[in-house]
Amino acid sequence: MANDDSTLVDELARLAHLELPAAEAHVLGAQLETILGYIRRLQSVDVTDVPEYLTAVQVRSGLRDDVEASTLDVDRALAAVPAVHDRLVAVPKFKD
Repeated sequence: MANDDSTLVDELARLAHLELPAAEAHVLGAQLETILGYIRRLQSVDVTDVPEYLTAVQVRSGLRDDVEASTLDVDRALAAVPAVHDRLVAVPKFKD
């Protein structure tokens, strides 16, 4: 584990409020270096001609487009309910 990795592990442990024994910090530092190596390899890949988002299958939303439409008339809505009180839908009491 390089000195920079040791410093990084110490800083991460401090931020996470962890107390790491030196041996464990050494192991984590080596693992962190491996992970960062993978990330460095990924950063070197040329993705200039790759679209930002690509799926294997073109997916379409099953939702309809939002289209402005008229709303249900209040009188028609209230006519369809069993009980009305002061132009509001009345429901049976369900909680004491």
